[in-house]
Amino acid sequence: MKGGQFVLIFLVAFIPIIYGKNVTMGKIVVDGTIRKAQTDENYICMTIDYWPFNECSTLPCLWDGNASALILNLSLPTLTKAVQAFKTLRIRVGGSLQDKLIYDVGSFKGNCPQFARNSSALFQISDGCLSMERWDDLNQFFNKTGAIVTFGLNALLGRHHTTGLQWEGDWNYTNAEAFIQYTIEKNYRINSWEFGNEMVGHNSIGANVTSAQYEKDLIKLREIIDRLYNNSQQKASIAAPSAFFYAPWYKDFVNGTGPGIVDILTHHIYNMGAGDDPKVINNFVDPNYLSKESKDFQQLKNIVENDAPWSVAWVGEAGGTFHGGSPYISNTFVDGFWYIDQLAMAALYNTKVYCRQTLVGGFYGILLPHTLAPSPDYYGALLFHRLMGSGVLKVDNNVSSYLRTYAHCSKERSGVTMLFINLSNETEFTVDIENNMMSTSLADKASQREEYHLIPNNGLVRSSTVLLNGNLLETTEDGDLPDLTPIYRDSNSSITIATWSIVFVVIPHFEASACK
Repeated sequence: MKGGQFVLIFLVAFIPIIYGKNVTMGKIVVDGTIRKAQTDENYICMTIDYWPFNECSTLPCLWDGNASALILNLSLPTLTKAVQAFKTLRIRVGGSLQDKLIYDVGSFKGNCPQFARNSSALFQISDGCLSMERWDDLNQFFNKTGAIVTFGLNALLGRHHTTGLQWEGDWNYTNAEAFIQYTIEKNYRINSWEFGNEMVGHNSIGANVTSAQYEKDLIKLREIIDRLYNNSQQKASIAAPSAFFYAPWYKDFVNGTGPGIVDILTHHIYNMGAGDDPKVINNFVDPNYLSKESKDFQQLKNIVENDAPWSVAWVGEAGGTFHGGSPYISNTFVDGFWYIDQLAMAALYNTKVYCRQTLVGGFYGILLPHTLAPSPDYYGALLFHRLMGSGVLKVDNNVSSYLRTYAHCSKERSGVTMLFINLSNETEFTVDIENNMMSTSLADKASQREEYHLIPNNGLVRSSTVLLNGNLLETTEDGDLPDLTPIYRDSNSSITIATWSIVFVVIPHFEASACK
């Protein structure tokens, strides 16, 4: 990063919120008669990557090598408690280096090298190894925290590089087969096995395998999974292709594999721009830019419904900005304008699971580097997980494009939960909620609602700390999370959404037949 860019970022980081410039009033109508879409009950997912090196060509460091799944300190209370707070957080273990990872089991047992720099190798890194001792430790952590695991398999083993990005040859499945067998024998619960990472499709990264070859090898993986799990009480799904979405390719892919092979259609998203672009913050507060991704969600929804009804759609990896995230953005409050918004947007299109890159590691780690303190996005995701149920409702919002508005059936209780995101630093919104099932407004109901207002600390949109209802959210020295306590408001009052804020509102008395 050049010095001039650093000065620019440093100065912009301390732009305060401008309070009370304008107040816009309006009405939000929620359709409680039908579920527009349905997510999985465990919608929130985080990733753990393998990258093993410190990347400090710029300051602050882009990546802390201690975040690698191979060496991450799993005994840290802050890490354990951050995952346990979700009770059933999905974790996807994988990333670019999963296709260079050997498992120290079966015929491959006995030679377990660590990743090392190698300028002539794919990603300029030599092959690495996952020992079964480390795999045991990881599964102990998953069991202790209640994590639901997706594991990314090496889909490149056995192939050879030809020219450009192209790799050819059949997949050597023997190492993966022995690894899955070991996992089943140890009674480790893996929810889904992912086949490769960004190695097929319209915009593969590092290596590319033809669609025909990839589909052939997926059929082999299906045979292995079905055979090994045949006498097991567990069942595991197959996730693929873990690629960047391109509608024609995905349509051909599901037609090529056919039913009974791939259960979960995954795609990766880095739509916010380059992490080192000093102007990238403009995308985070631009409602038109944020809405562009809805086209891909709609197209994948159509493919699932029309061409692959046996499958479901997941966001398998999403980090906002690419190249490790963006300093002073990805781990600060403003990132929620992309992340929390896209969580809700993806849900509108029947996305079942959404995996954030990463739990820890890079600027986009949802736990901050070194301390593993929760970022503002962590608290937004935790509130989403606890409050927003699986039923997604239609919302009519004619107030402003800068007021992002979503509604779900409330989680594990009656009523509806609203999500508001105010992208404006000039306009405060005051809204009333109307139920289209009823001739009277919600204001006629004599009861109370819960409100959770997230705003950046000190009014700095690039703050790495956040206030909930005016109280600073911070963990104790032992890693204990703060209580996420709502404020209560009479239902006959309007909802106020401050400038640059993220607000969850639980309305327990909202009568929605779609939520029963």
